[in-house]
Amino acid sequence: MKIQPKSYLYYMTSVLCSTASLSAGGLYLYELSTTETSMAGAGWAARAQDPATIVTNPAGMSRLDGTQIQFTAQPLAIDSSFSSDQGGGSDLNSVLPGGSFFATHQLNDQWSVGFSMAGFFGLGLDYDTGWEGRYYLNEITLQSVGMQPTVAYRINDQLSIGAGLAFIYTVFEQKMSINNGEQEDGKLKFDDNTHSLQVNLGILYEPDARTRVGLQYLSESEFDLKTRPKVEGDGLVSNALRRIGKVDLSMTMPQSLILSAFHQVSNRWAVMGNIGWQEWSEFGKVDIDASAVNNSKSIIADRSYKDTWNVALGLQYQINEAWRLNTGIAYDTEMVDEDDVTPDLPTGDSWRYGIGATYQYSESVQISAGYELLWYGDIDMKVDRGQAGEIFGTYEDHAIHFFGFSVNWLL
Repeated sequence: MKIQPKSYLYYMTSVLCSTASLSAGGLYLYELSTTETSMAGAGWAARAQDPATIVTNPAGMSRLDGTQIQFTAQPLAIDSSFSSDQGGGSDLNSVLPGGSFFATHQLNDQWSVGFSMAGFFGLGLDYDTGWEGRYYLNEITLQSVGMQPTVAYRINDQLSIGAGLAFIYTVFEQKMSINNGEQEDGKLKFDDNTHSLQVNLGILYEPDARTRVGLQYLSESEFDLKTRPKVEGDGLVSNALRRIGKVDLSMTMPQSLILSAFHQVSNRWAVMGNIGWQEWSEFGKVDIDASAVNNSKSIIADRSYKDTWNVALGLQYQINEAWRLNTGIAYDTEMVDEDDVTPDLPTGDSWRYGIGATYQYSESVQISAGYELLWYGDIDMKVDRGQAGEIFGTYEDHAIHFFGFSVNWLL
């Protein structure tokens, strides 16, 4: 899996998004910051311990003093391969950069503002040249980076609300081979980019000094993707594809809702958890079948996606005034049944295991490091599309390794 940068903005999208891989039950990422990585996202909307709360729950900014700036570097390593029942397969291993930026400012006792630039949505796959599924897919990239100004208001000592409006830039590219029969394979490419908006709302309730309950809502965001197919090669299918006009590949970044709780059990121990829902049944990513044009059929078809659920549990242990340990575990349900898995979206239910530490270097500088394993295990795939051929096989021990390092300054 890799990304081919084509412009400065495309490059920034790749670096600022850890979105070059399938993740979670759907395509949203919880690994926005080092703390989220080491906690496996547990306490997402209630923890509000650093500026990443701009995205996880805007209302949490009301708990942050002064001006705070956080930079996160977060490379990820993808460890996966596809093994075909007919023999052969494709390796899907690579290391990719990732990162994010968050800044918050407390205007007064009631109002806080913030800004974030981060990626939390996307997928990317790059199969080996000539693999047996090339008529389904060779490469795909769908990545988004969001720039979100945010405001929070503390209503009273117990209740805060927050809202952000994310300006999202999305790039899409999909490549596949064309089966021209006895003639040489052709090539088919779709690519486009678009802009969209997404609303981020949050509520934080603090019944006492040790307990917080948070609720975050993300609205839908529509990707208006329309592009003409770019075709190479000669043959019946290639020539038919050249006659096609613009193809509508529009999608919906789904709405989501996460309810979280945080409780400081003692001066050393804290426990937290989540339950979340994401409406992937509205995602609407289409399946592209180049061979269908040979039968005067549409080359796109809707997919059988379904909503996903997330649960998470995390612990924090304060070793001393300087050091805190973070750990968490999470589970996401699958967004597509095994019978509907295709090469462009080989995903299933998943487990997250995170661990890390936070070090208070000084009164104004905090450093965090973390690691998370996102584990899918084996994902079976069985697809048969006539001229495109059949592919029976398994994505073996599919896993993604996240590594996080962040610095938080209190100015």
